[in-house]
Amino acid sequence: MTRSSNAPIIRITNVDEKPNRYVASFRSEFLDATYAVVFSKTITGAVALHRFARMVSHQYGREVELQIADDLFPVRNTAVEDILNSIGKPEPVLR
Repeated sequence: MTRSSNAPIIRITNVDEKPNRYVASFRSEFLDATYAVVFSKTITGAVALHRFARMVSHQYGREVELQIADDLFPVRNTAVEDILNSIGKPEPVLR
């Protein structure tokens, strides 16, 4: 993704010594706080990441930018890829 001005940045890295576990974090300078979600490389983990990104996006009224550590997902995982691709796109709201 290209850097948007003032876009909230969510950084995704691996959890030390935990294979297939990742942490997505967002740092709020204004609040001097870091928000995070730990997730696994599963469909439910991808959903948790997606909800975290939507929460940050909704709070700031902007699309988020994902910064993913190099070689974090060396093995292709369609569920994770689909969720990552959908984060920047609006979701339909069912009522």
